[in-house]
Parts: sequence; structure tokens; C-alpha cells
Amino acid sequence: MVRVLALFVALATTAAAQAAAPDFHVIVNRSSQVVSLSRAEVSAIFMRRAPQWMPVDQAPASHVREHFSRAIHGKSVAYVIRYWQRLIFAGRALPPPEVRSDAAVVEFVKKHPSAIGYIASEPPADVKVIAVTP
Repeated sequence: MVRVLALFVALATTAAAQAAAPDFHVIVNRSSQVVSLSRAEVSAIFMRRAPQWMPVDQAPASHVREHFSRAIHGKSVAYVIRYWQRLIFAGRALPPPEVRSDAAVVEFVKKHPSAIGYIASEPPADVKVIAVTP
């Protein structure tokens, strides 16, 4: 019984640590004055509900996109893709552009002052990492 309880505590601690440390960094252009955004704000930006931002998404098969979608939207990538398919079909909106790598996200963010993206790798010094608050 004590072993089972110890295993449960260890697993819960590991899960909490993984939830606290996301597998991605949200980045913006170095010139941006933003230092943090809430999870809801980041979700709204990537759902194109904040027109002042220019989001860039990772390719759907990317592991970082799945982590981002679950952590930020609370949904799977498949759910988000279906959301965009409905909006595209209705002629109401287009999804953010998709790129295939962290390097492509960084280049996009560097070129556009209002850009925002996410990467799994360590961010370079020429972009700004922002905090995502609950």
C-alpha cells in the first residue's frame, strides 16, 4: 500500500512538473512591448480573434503543435483543424499560415513586428520569449 501511494505521488509530481513547464516557447518580434499574455489571449490570437497580431502555426504533424494546442486551446490539433475547415468552408476566416520548422517560425517572427509564434527549440536572442499566464 505504501509503495502504491509513493508511486502515485511520484507520478502526480511528474505530471504537475510537466504541466508547469510547457514543451514550447511563445515568441514575438524583438520590438514588441508585450512581455506576457494569458493563455486565453494566446488562444484568441491563434484563433484569429485579435486582428492586431499576426500568428504563425507549426505544421499539423508537428509534436510542438500538439503540445501547444492542448496547453493553449485545451483541444487537439484535429479539433482545431476541423474548426478552421468549418470557417474556411463558410468563407468567414482563414487560419494562420503554417510553417514546417522552428527556424521558419523564428524567421517569420523576425520579419513581422506584430508576429507571434511558438517553438520547441531554445529561442535565439533576436526574438523575445513571452510568458503565458493561466
